[in-house]
Amino acid sequence: MSRIYISQETDPYFNVALEYQLFSEAEEEVCLFLWQNEPAVIFGRNQNAFAECNLSYMRTAGIYPVRRFSGGGAVFQDMGNVNFTFITKDQCADTDVFMSVIQQAMASIGVNFTFSGRNDLLCQGKKFSGHAYFTDGEHYLYHGTIMVDVDLDKLTEALSPSILKLQSKGIASVRSRVINLSQVNSRITPDTVKAAMVAAFEHVYNVNSSVWHINRSTMEPRNWELLQNKKWIYGEAPAFSISEGKKLFFGNVTLSADTENGRILRLKVHTDSLLALDFTQFECERAGSLFELDELFDSIEKYVSLTEPIICYNEKVRDEGKDIENNC
Repeated sequence: MSRIYISQETDPYFNVALEYQLFSEAEEEVCLFLWQNEPAVIFGRNQNAFAECNLSYMRTAGIYPVRRFSGGGAVFQDMGNVNFTFITKDQCADTDVFMSVIQQAMASIGVNFTFSGRNDLLCQGKKFSGHAYFTDGEHYLYHGTIMVDVDLDKLTEALSPSILKLQSKGIASVRSRVINLSQVNSRITPDTVKAAMVAAFEHVYNVNSSVWHINRSTMEPRNWELLQNKKWIYGEAPAFSISEGKKLFFGNVTLSADTENGRILRLKVHTDSLLALDFTQFECERAGSLFELDELFDSIEKYVSLTEPIICYNEKVRDEGKDIENNC
């Protein structure tokens, strides 16, 4: 029997894992899954997180980086966004019927939209919903987002990579002009959208489905921990080269790295510091480790602060009241 699942959790790792589990256990009946996430950037299976989003900003703002199992582009989500997923067997999938559910739901809350290509819905010429599908040959899902009251400032910052230079073999997302449905009608909320989707699903499929509410006490998705693992988040990235700069306590630092499978092949650290710093040991020790930009800069600061000759040198200069430049 067709079912409607609604997640009561807002942990994006939980919800992405739950979606994949419902997908992997799909039967011939079509099911609808509705969910909302705390602020997160969800990016595709084959994407490079460093090319898709500003990881430094996300870390500061408390925005989760999440690599999903399916392909496609990167998308920012928060509690002002509603996610929907249609799940069934591959041979039973009918995207025209899925779209009719969405059309009826949007019509019931007064939203008129147009199609853009195969994947986007536009209102007033701007995107409010993006769609994608995924199949393993046996199971099928068709999922998407509906922007209701998303923080557009955070969206812009999170999806703006901060890197100075990046050469990536990954698949980059296409940026689009977006709009919230609450800008069209202030009475539209995530709850009204979910209720409209439930009613439209029941009408189109001619069922009176019982809604199954899922939380961590009723289900623990199999891949929940995997999705939170840094190796999965960053280690699945395609090969890329990167150069990034940052001001640290001892001067401006630029690090350049070549990576493969998310791990450092080669690393070089440059600085304009007037101190005589040798990063050879640091560069060698980092070879083969997971590439995490913020963690690397933190480690560089620790490396410098623990390097005895530099600490002694600074104390000598400070005690003698001399200019550092004259002592280099």
